[in-house]
Amino acid sequence: MSYFLYQLSFDGPVHFGDTSLGGGLEQAGWAYTSDTLFSSICNELAGQGEYKLLDDFVNLAFEGELLLSDLFPYQLTDGDEPELFLPVPYVLAENTDRHPGLTFEEAKRFAARRKQSKKQPYCRVSELRPYLGSLRAGRQYEPAAVMEPGNEFLTTKVSCRGEQPLPYFVKGNVFQPRAGLYLIAKLPDDFSEVFQDILCSLGLSGIGGKRSSGFGRFHLLDDGLALDDAYDWYVDTEELYPRLLGRYKSYMCISSVLPSTDELEAVKSGVYKLRKSSGFSEGLKRDSVYMLEAGSCFGRRLQGQLVNLGGQAGHPVWRYGRGLYAGLDI
Repeated sequence: MSYFLYQLSFDGPVHFGDTSLGGGLEQAGWAYTSDTLFSSICNELAGQGEYKLLDDFVNLAFEGELLLSDLFPYQLTDGDEPELFLPVPYVLAENTDRHPGLTFEEAKRFAARRKQSKKQPYCRVSELRPYLGSLRAGRQYEPAAVMEPGNEFLTTKVSCRGEQPLPYFVKGNVFQPRAGLYLIAKLPDDFSEVFQDILCSLGLSGIGGKRSSGFGRFHLLDDGLALDDAYDWYVDTEELYPRLLGRYKSYMCISSVLPSTDELEAVKSGVYKLRKSSGFSEGLKRDSVYMLEAGSCFGRRLQGQLVNLGGQAGHPVWRYGRGLYAGLDI
């Protein structure tokens, strides 16, 4: 198994629903989670009638031989080197001011840093080390690279399903020409080309909402980069690759994780944020589950699980919750 990096360049606007903002069409975010990506791939394969490939894909995930990260932002420098961003670790925003023996002034500084971190959802990978150091020291960190993915817009649509046409609003996001989202995938080597073909096919259909209106279509900026062989091609991949493999004091989720029952004690000792995952399949409501968001931090790598939420659908409806992590030296 090897780690691969894929850069998605979007050909038009996107609509990624955000339940933290209410989940309506008039609200949208920039994030696309690993469980939603997994479901999108399953729907794409089923829609093409590729049921054998779908079974292979699900089985690899079920056995833990296929791991997917959330989609995170990247932007290209003038020299076409990708600047890769990861979420700001929650453990930094929540735990630093709980250290015993802090003076009132120190506690205020840590609280101010926590508030500032909420305004900065991402940190460039190559800046993680100085970022962690500044937080340990209680100093304000000014990032050299700030992620500005693109622009938001609100458009008016008309629904003609009822007796009278009714207007409604759709919020969309448009990435800057040299920005997009990237994916880290851990795959068996003999499945990497197949997986890249799946992503290319998915790009023609699109991801997210309002795909029938042309939203969410993308192409791969280049072939997948095999980090095991070419991790030192870029500054950020050279920093990221050891964090994917090494032993560290803490581990940050870079995927949405659904922990198993025997992992709940480890969850309690970590710092995390929960996200409700729900939806419909063939008009039937799926069972809801709560996922650990990317950015949550724990003392060990939680394996997570893949569960069937099919309910009344009559066929499996998989919710992907396998863990993929970046180590943190804190």
